[in-house]
Amino acid sequence: MLKIEKMIKNNRADCTGCYSCWNSCPKQAITMVEDAEGFRYPQINKDLCVNCGACERACPVLNPPVVEKTEEPATYAAINDKEGVRQNSSSGGIFHALAERVLQDGGIVFGAAWDDKWEVSHQAAENETELEALQVSKYLQSRAEDVYQKVRQELTAGRKVLFAGTPCQCAALRTYLHRDYPNLLLMDFICHGVPSPAVWREYLAARSGGAEIQRISMRNKNLSWERYLLAIFFKKANKYLAADLNTDLYLQGFLQNLYLRPSCHVCHFCRQNRPTDITLADFWGVAEEMPEAYDGQGTSLVFIHSERGKEDFAQIKARKWSVAFAQGIKYNPSMLSPSKPAARRDVFFREFGRERQNILTLLARFTRPTWKARVKTVLRKIPGIVPFVRVCRRIRH
Repeated sequence: MLKIEKMIKNNRADCTGCYSCWNSCPKQAITMVEDAEGFRYPQINKDLCVNCGACERACPVLNPPVVEKTEEPATYAAINDKEGVRQNSSSGGIFHALAERVLQDGGIVFGAAWDDKWEVSHQAAENETELEALQVSKYLQSRAEDVYQKVRQELTAGRKVLFAGTPCQCAALRTYLHRDYPNLLLMDFICHGVPSPAVWREYLAARSGGAEIQRISMRNKNLSWERYLLAIFFKKANKYLAADLNTDLYLQGFLQNLYLRPSCHVCHFCRQNRPTDITLADFWGVAEEMPEAYDGQGTSLVFIHSERGKEDFAQIKARKWSVAFAQGIKYNPSMLSPSKPAARRDVFFREFGRERQNILTLLARFTRPTWKARVKTVLRKIPGIVPFVRVCRRIRH
């Protein structure tokens, strides 16, 4: 039995669904099969498998990439100089700035984008228009499919490549390539975990009612950067549905760790030093930690892990502030430790198996807002309370 098969059988939670084994198999003997929770796992066809071990060598869990650096990464707060770009980005628009630079050099960018079924897969961008699809967070596991093969083809051709993905996907690409390429810029982000595509599928069907969708934003900033909306825009009559992170059922389930992939709770890749060149995140707490970098429209947090990352970051047009590593991660615990599963995660998925057609009722039952969220919702309705709280926090610090 191959090591990957043993892992799936005995330590299923170790598998991240990264598709590296699928990409590496020379006999196309591996199929990614969705389980009852909606997550994909490799299934090996014994009639096609020749036991060459390529899949095992490409697995980032069985063969994690070596990271020799031990000191804290250089850390920055950053804001894209283009306000329009920042408004259409999850935080400060730094991914766009780095990607734009690669495109200007004749390179190509790979990242997560919505497909025609409103699920997420890794796609390529070769111009500004295509790059827009890769912007903004998608709280859903992206299917990598054959993207690692495409990345290697572009790298071998000598083209500059920016690959953006979850920490496990970036580790998978490193392991899949088996060597370093000087023309590869590898970028991950602080990852809370990836939610179930099956839960999203049912949620979206229930919310849309079958209406034709034009656009989806899981980080709409119409209210504010901190109080983002999940917004679904429809093609007919400019109609849309939107709810903020404190009231939207899908976002609440995601933030409460109700339906994250099992591997996210034992993540091998959330750590200080990473096999990537750059790690990006929202700079949560920036109003307290560095008020000069805060204006309510989004501030990026940037961790530099390599000379390549340092050089590329230095070349972009953005406002930048040096930050202590401890300041940056104060409100970003997922940088160093995985998310803990919700206490009723297993119960939820048992119910989901029986009642997925009643997903909104099911989510409402399992995602009752915490007392802290309810208090925040009430307080925000009081005129002037938000600026007052920020001033108090600054005085305290």
